[in-house]
Amino acid sequence: MTPTAEPDAAPPQRGHGPSIVGRLRWAFMALAGAVALVAALAVWGAGAAQREAAAVEAAFAQLERARAIDAAFNRYLLRETERRLSGEIGPGESHEAAALRGALLAFRRAVEAEMGRANPAAREARRPDLVNAVGLFDLFERVETVSMLDRARGDRAGPEAARQFLALIASDRDRTFRALIAATVERERAAAEAAFARLAALRERLALAGSGIAVVVLGAAALFARALQQSLLRPIVGLSAAAEAFGAGARGARAPADLTGEFATLGAQFDAMAARIDSEQARLEAEVAARTAELEAANGELRRIDAQRRRFFAAVSHELRTPITVLLGEAQVALRGEPTQDDLRAALDRIAASGGYLRRRLDDLLNLARSEDGALTIARAPCDLGEAARAAVEAATAYAAAQEVALDVDVAGPAPLIGDAEALRQAALALIDNAVKLSPPGGRVRVTVAADDRRAILRVVDAGPGFAEGEAAAAFEAYAQGAAGRRAGGAGLGLAVVRWIAAQHQGVASAMNGPEGGAVVTLSLPRAGAAAQEETPA
Repeated sequence: MTPTAEPDAAPPQRGHGPSIVGRLRWAFMALAGAVALVAALAVWGAGAAQREAAAVEAAFAQLERARAIDAAFNRYLLRETERRLSGEIGPGESHEAAALRGALLAFRRAVEAEMGRANPAAREARRPDLVNAVGLFDLFERVETVSMLDRARGDRAGPEAARQFLALIASDRDRTFRALIAATVERERAAAEAAFARLAALRERLALAGSGIAVVVLGAAALFARALQQSLLRPIVGLSAAAEAFGAGARGARAPADLTGEFATLGAQFDAMAARIDSEQARLEAEVAARTAELEAANGELRRIDAQRRRFFAAVSHELRTPITVLLGEAQVALRGEPTQDDLRAALDRIAASGGYLRRRLDDLLNLARSEDGALTIARAPCDLGEAARAAVEAATAYAAAQEVALDVDVAGPAPLIGDAEALRQAALALIDNAVKLSPPGGRVRVTVAADDRRAILRVVDAGPGFAEGEAAAAFEAYAQGAAGRRAGGAGLGLAVVRWIAAQHQGVASAMNGPEGGAVVTLSLPRAGAAAQEETPA
């Protein structure tokens, strides 16, 4: 048997180093920091790119407005010239003038809005654009005012009026207006190019920063993975070796004592499991030993029962052979010579007694087998135990006479009860036969029946040697025989049938030695409505 670990041994004290969860937590925090850094960089880059893109978009929008103002100014000059050529004179403002005024106002408001959103430095950089927008608007208003006064004179029509308008009113102002427009366009183009340059530089910075962060994160991840692998491999190898040793039969194998973190917990659980398995194995071994002992005891009991059955069959053969021998002997004696009528009657009486005894023994054997199989039933009806005793005495008289044993019966009044009259007669007959068999020639068997308010009692007293020590308690067991019974050739059937009949009537059967010698066997049965009593009155 393999040695077991001491159940009371103190568990090894294991370290409390960094746990796997702790290492993973640090790794997660580092990864979260890297992700946060990348996210912050991405957010900053996106914000910067959005601002530069907005600057480019604003510059292009201003370019479009400047070109629209230039085109609107050309349409305005063309319309004023056409009005003078066609003679449409008057102080009223043309549609083209209103459109140009609206474009100039929109341009000015856009510049003011951009300056309002910009930081101080960018606001200062946009101030020349606001000056140009105000100058363009003022220049248009002066041109429109002079043109309106010119139209209001009423005699300014025809080609000459148109040439004078272009030469005196619009030419200088046209150059100034277009110079302002050109300056604005150039400034917005420069702003767009500067924004594009800043976007390119921002892209390069973001790429460089992202590459650096990726290299740092990958390097840190590689170092952490290697360290984690080393810290996991050694405890796993130790636990695997302990499990393999325990599985191979080393019941004292336990986890290494230097485990830390979760491996320390796993090692403690492994040790607890190994201790439980060890304890359970010891318990199973003890249980197997106990069951083996029980099986050996059961086999011993089976051997005892087998020996008892062999003795029983031998006893049955002997007990049946005796009356058969008597039958044959009496028949042979009767057939010899010329017997008288009295001799023949005496021989026939002895033959009838032996036949009756033989039949009763066969009935006992059959009833015992049927009672053990549950096939024997009891019919319940009003009956009298005294009458059953008288019938049994009458049936046993011939057998008793053949054994030279006297029978005395004393029935002290009626003993009514609810039961099976035939079964009660058979029980009484079995007790009487047993008493006659154990009594010596010239002996006397006394059969008495008495009753009180609760029970009816049948008692049979023989003149035999009685029970040896310890035999009375087992007298009613099937196939049980005392020393006297074995000498007399009994089979141990009758009293077993008596006990079964008593139990079916909620009664008890008991045996003891009489005060004057011999055996006293009592059958105590409850009367109608009375409970059975365990003890038998003396």
